[in-house]
Amino acid sequence: MANDETKTGLDDASVTAFRLTLDKLADHDVAEIFEAAAGRGPIAHLVPKAMQARNIDL
Repeated sequence: MANDETKTGLDDASVTAFRLTLDKLADHDVAEIFEAAAGRGPIAHLVPKAMQARNIDL
């Protein structure tokens, strides 16, 4: 299991797939992912951008 010091990244295909997945989810589901990610991990920067684009508030 990775600790907080471990850096993991996503390749371009994975980033694209995750963005497409976010587009398919309801607003409340995207907000739940944001809360679960808690600003950590390779998707942490992708979710807030999706929320901003969709005007999702917590």
